[in-house]
Amino acid sequence: GIYTAKENIALARSRNLALIAITDHDMINAALGTTQIAKQHGIETIVGQEVTTKSQHHILGLFLSAPVPIFKTVPETVARIRDQGGLAIIAHPFLPFPGSTSAREILGWLEETTFDGIELENQYLSGGRRLRLREFYEEYSASIGAAIGGTDAHYGDVGRIATLFPGRTSQDLRAAIENRTTVPKQTLVKYRKPTVGNRLHNQRRSLLYLPYYRLRAWITGRYL
Repeated sequence: GIYTAKENIALARSRNLALIAITDHDMINAALGTTQIAKQHGIETIVGQEVTTKSQHHILGLFLSAPVPIFKTVPETVARIRDQGGLAIIAHPFLPFPGSTSAREILGWLEETTFDGIELENQYLSGGRRLRLREFYEEYSASIGAAIGGTDAHYGDVGRIATLFPGRTSQDLRAAIENRTTVPKQTLVKYRKPTVGNRLHNQRRSLLYLPYYRLRAWITGRYL
């Protein structure tokens, strides 16, 4: 997005969040580098990564210590996340956007793997898509895991969607995900709507920087 991790941490503190996950596309350097800054603001961060798979779908890895390799199959991506003790979450499903996924695709993945959670609430879900996603989740939750709320913040909209859980710490959240006691929720966070310039800034990163980074990382095996 257009905000730095440090700026997002400050926004999270101002919005009374106890905990945020920093999940940049295909890299974890910002998440690793801002742990102490977050503590100074009185909140905690989770190191995460929004991993691009071979099929160009996105899987969130949470509680990571090292970057997850990109361009692997979804089952292998889940395995790589779990190899380092992380949790694998299906990112922003049922959206008409790149990186999202459909019911048919998720069912195909479930033939080879399971998940620790799914983003059941996302700021881009319309009413009809949200209803279909919840119906799908009710039927297949045993293999999909916990219900998660994720803002997918790109424009200073941190906390627009929250995940409620018993406690305040990252370990409390992890226990809630594993025990499936999380509750995704829309909030009343107010933020400045992105300008055309903001959107162009975001697209410049998405269309220019990220493809270059992904190609270099895929060839060299070196991730940030």
